[in-house]
Amino acid sequence: MTSLLSSLLLALTVFTHPFAPSEGFVNRLEKEHRQEICLNGHWQFQAMPVPDGWEYGKGNPPELAMPSPEGWDKTLIRIPSPWNANSFAKHNLEGPDHRDFPSYPQSWDNVRMAWMRKTVTVPQDWSGQRLILHFEAVAGFAEVYVNGHKVAENFDNFLSFEADITDYLVPGKEAEILVGVRSLSLFDDNSTIGRRVIPAGSMWGTHISGIWQDVYLMALPQVRVADVFVKPLVSKKTLEVEVILRNDSRKDVKVSVGGDVKEWVNMAAKDVIGAPVPEWKLGQQTMTVAPVQVMVPAGGKSVVTLSAPVEDGTLDFWSPEHPSLYALLLNVKSGKKEIDLKYERFGWREWTLVGDKQCLNGKPYPLRGDSWHFMGIPQMTRRYAWAWYTAIKDMNANAVRLHAQVYPRFYMDLADEMGICVLDETANWASDGGPKLDSDKFWEASKDHLRRFVLRDRNHPGVFGWSISNENKPVILYVHKRPDLMPGQVQAWKDWKEIVMETDPTRPWISSDGEDDGEGILPVTVGHYGDASSLEHWKSIGKPWGIGEHSMAYYGTPKEVSKYNGARAFESAEGRMEGLANECWHLLADQRRAGASYSTVFNMAWYALKPLSLGKKDLTTVPSLEEDGIFFGEYVEGVPGVQPERLGPYSTTFNPGYDPALPLYEPWPLFDAMRAANAPDGPAWSPWENVLKTEGTETSPALEYERVLFVGRPDSELRKTLDAQGVRFSESSVKKTAKKPVRTIVIVDASEAQNFTPENGADVWLCGLTPDFGQLDCVEIVPFRRSSYIPENRSWTRGMTAKDFYFCESQNQDASAWSLSGKAVDEGVVLLRACRADWRKWNRRAEDMKTAALLRSEREAPKADAVFVKYGNLYISTLKDFASSPEGFAALSKMLDNAGIPREGSTVSKEGRFNEGELPGLLTKPVK
Repeated sequence: MTSLLSSLLLALTVFTHPFAPSEGFVNRLEKEHRQEICLNGHWQFQAMPVPDGWEYGKGNPPELAMPSPEGWDKTLIRIPSPWNANSFAKHNLEGPDHRDFPSYPQSWDNVRMAWMRKTVTVPQDWSGQRLILHFEAVAGFAEVYVNGHKVAENFDNFLSFEADITDYLVPGKEAEILVGVRSLSLFDDNSTIGRRVIPAGSMWGTHISGIWQDVYLMALPQVRVADVFVKPLVSKKTLEVEVILRNDSRKDVKVSVGGDVKEWVNMAAKDVIGAPVPEWKLGQQTMTVAPVQVMVPAGGKSVVTLSAPVEDGTLDFWSPEHPSLYALLLNVKSGKKEIDLKYERFGWREWTLVGDKQCLNGKPYPLRGDSWHFMGIPQMTRRYAWAWYTAIKDMNANAVRLHAQVYPRFYMDLADEMGICVLDETANWASDGGPKLDSDKFWEASKDHLRRFVLRDRNHPGVFGWSISNENKPVILYVHKRPDLMPGQVQAWKDWKEIVMETDPTRPWISSDGEDDGEGILPVTVGHYGDASSLEHWKSIGKPWGIGEHSMAYYGTPKEVSKYNGARAFESAEGRMEGLANECWHLLADQRRAGASYSTVFNMAWYALKPLSLGKKDLTTVPSLEEDGIFFGEYVEGVPGVQPERLGPYSTTFNPGYDPALPLYEPWPLFDAMRAANAPDGPAWSPWENVLKTEGTETSPALEYERVLFVGRPDSELRKTLDAQGVRFSESSVKKTAKKPVRTIVIVDASEAQNFTPENGADVWLCGLTPDFGQLDCVEIVPFRRSSYIPENRSWTRGMTAKDFYFCESQNQDASAWSLSGKAVDEGVVLLRACRADWRKWNRRAEDMKTAALLRSEREAPKADAVFVKYGNLYISTLKDFASSPEGFAALSKMLDNAGIPREGSTVSKEGRFNEGELPGLLTKPVK
């Protein structure tokens, strides 16, 4: 049995290192005064039914009943993880494979309310301290009970919350923690426009339910530092520190607070496995922040501001080129006794706005960035952040917009360490029309969300600005068509700006992505998409300006992309990317030449890189839950970070060491174009700056057939199509013998069985061949559904391109359901092949699945892709349903003319100059 298990493990791709290497919430330098227990691990789970009679979409969520003592599921949930993580971006498994927790019952995917339970023993030596229960993020409306007492509620999918539970715990005794969650969708209000009553982000945030980030039980001093705000006032040569002190004891306490500043030295390894793992030490002390004394009232707080001059050369500047970091160690003393120590990391840098430029440390500093949505469990690790930021640096960029939701803290940590400038964005994402922009509940929730968000991230030197919303204005005006809602949005911009300036006066960049400068309210202009005149408009506003999103990379169909590289865009995913490479090189170059402070296209991480087949053994097959993907080692209780059971193929574009057979990332041509356009001294030469735009050609007239005969039902779809084309059929039957040989073609409806014997010397076109026609010795029929094709530019398809045979935007049904293999293909001449890329997997499909679905369609397509072959005087085609659209009708017309089949209005000639040449094998036996 052991030998069998070992053999199975050897066949799998197993990653033996921690998936999400993390430090605890309490820093190791604080642990003399602060302790923690990470409550991550196995929790009990109990799904709760939605009450009978409850109606969705009314804005009235159902009540969450308390759990039943006997109702706990036999399957334990791994906290942190959403209980419905496996169904994220599922789409019938056409695209990425996000089945990260195979042990979870499939029924959990549809659960909308649930309880989770954990017991923990409180250490005996925690007596006399304040006991704090901390949640980094819970998706849905959360209710928290400790030993039967309700201690907290929270309704924000992304931000942390805490509860002081000292009064409900006894050191040395066991405690029960219950967390009940009602999914966001239960609160939807569809009564007017929109539905979501809180900022909920995009794909991931609106899908998940449950505890999806770390949980801690902490013991903190009665008198302690509650919050620290480090203000690096570079232009004033001053380090200012705002400290909030909290006193949970029953008497006033006089304390002194001051600190030391030391170098923070990054000791992380350089290899792909070790580089994302947090390893650091403190270096030399560089300065001291002189202590001040303050009285902290019993049960209250005091705010104190510390200040220290910074002489030139005392602190090295933080910049993307040199991300120097420092540790501030704040000491709180009562008399001579230290009662608390708080660690806060910072960088000596200052962002300012001067005219229409953003400056870093007093000098204009243009940013070149990337952005993307959060895509679930694969992104729940420093390893992903490290890989993404490495790719950003590789493409000559220096910035990132963490788009459409609040990202986990470690994204900011890695940005600080690696020198990435972050445009930090709220979960106020309106692009799907989901936010309820006519609801006071939504606007109030937005203000609370923004305030908590800025408070969380304001000490990170990598954060250069705040993106307070995404595309609210265009959704109001062009999706909902409700200009009457704009006064509410204008007031929101004013409120949000005020919240940011009060909470963080050190960063002047406040923007709403895709909403210009918020009707003049905001200090920065950020536009989306547009053309050259749009760039001039944004520049003319006179403020620092940037582009948050640009390019058709995320939506452009082959037809749309073909404006850049012609027919090549229709041929493959690679061909489409070559057209986008041309587009994006010019977009980035134009943005930079126009003087944008922030330039980007949307985007590199998901569209310029290929989804990776992590742990996939056979790329031609559908991913297997049991055999494909990355599998992980033994589960460890009580450690920070998510611990998936598996990562599925195509769920990410980055491979930070999981699969040794794959690179860190695999670029499309688009990536190379972006790298050239982002070159440090200005856009550099790229082969994608100018590309050949391939088009079809005019062809010589074909030699006309003298007789055209038809075999099949006179009312068949094929006959109707040919009649519509004006084909001039002969009246004589197939069996009638002419007095002298004439050039004849017999068109056979091969979609159903036919019995006939062609006359010697006649060409035969088996049109729309399906298995119903019967067996042919020279071909095998293979299932292969497509609606776009690649011509070989010979015989009937000469002068034609993939553009002529692209029907994916003009019809929904398959143009063919079968392809051909066998002797006729091997020894004959292929005239037309099915496009391996099924563009229907891309066009107008969901962003979270389309890239993987398109790539998989190419890889998992049958090897046999011929759909039209010439074998001697036999023409065999499986195309069946395509000629009813204008594009299909035109393609068939051209084919008929190329073939020399006479029709009304055709261009065929009785003296055509086209010569097929010698081809093997004549059809001389009956066709059945």
